[in-house]
Amino acid sequence: MIMVDFVHHPLPAFLVDHDLNIKEQSELATELFSKPASFLDCVDSESKQKAIDLLKNKDEIELVLNTVDSPYMLFKVFARWTDNGEGQILCVRQDSQIMELSSMLQMQRDRLAETNFDLLDKKEELENAMNKIKKLSSPFLPISSNLCVIPLFGSLDEELFLINEQQLLSTLQTGSYEHVILDFNGIGEIEETGVFAFQSFYQMIQLVGVNPILSGLKPRHVFRLMENDFNVDQTFHITGSLKDAISKYILSSNERHR
Repeated sequence: MIMVDFVHHPLPAFLVDHDLNIKEQSELATELFSKPASFLDCVDSESKQKAIDLLKNKDEIELVLNTVDSPYMLFKVFARWTDNGEGQILCVRQDSQIMELSSMLQMQRDRLAETNFDLLDKKEELENAMNKIKKLSSPFLPISSNLCVIPLFGSLDEELFLINEQQLLSTLQTGSYEHVILDFNGIGEIEETGVFAFQSFYQMIQLVGVNPILSGLKPRHVFRLMENDFNVDQTFHITGSLKDAISKYILSSNERHR
């Protein structure tokens, strides 16, 4: 028999038999757990078998116990057994440890949130920079009162026209231009969505009463356009270099106005 004053023990303490039935308990144990018949009555249902196996084989384990105030509270449980099968069980609340872990978790969440905001800021900065680049990728160059050039740069993709289409069409519509040269000399890759967007832009130019001309087309450009059902044939005005196109259409315009 373990000779301990359980009533005034400074920790929640139990004196149990071999089957974990409670024979005596401290005042603090009563305040926390009321007066259960068995120590297993204090153990969370999913931890009962763990408690049975470990209490008799280890001196120290962690268990989730049901208290008067909370059904789930973490305790570090210490067990000591005598030769006659009686045991002394001490329970130490781990609230401070949980609070520390919770605080660490919250700090990690805050850091992640800050990182996410930083990433969003960087993403917005990158998108703004890309939009500016796209706007510079199709500048409008007036050559004469009725001829202008839109040199295209970079990748021919849908975004290139989404960003620039309205401004370019408005400029063409409000001017007195008869011809606009769309120069492909600075185009690298041509994306499938870019072909569809370009064809729509090409048709919109015609609708505002301006004649679109293609220049600077390389064989790979032609093949890529044709692969996506853009019919590059005699129905389109196509010239070789931008210089040739400007010379040709300025000359034809001068001849018409003589």
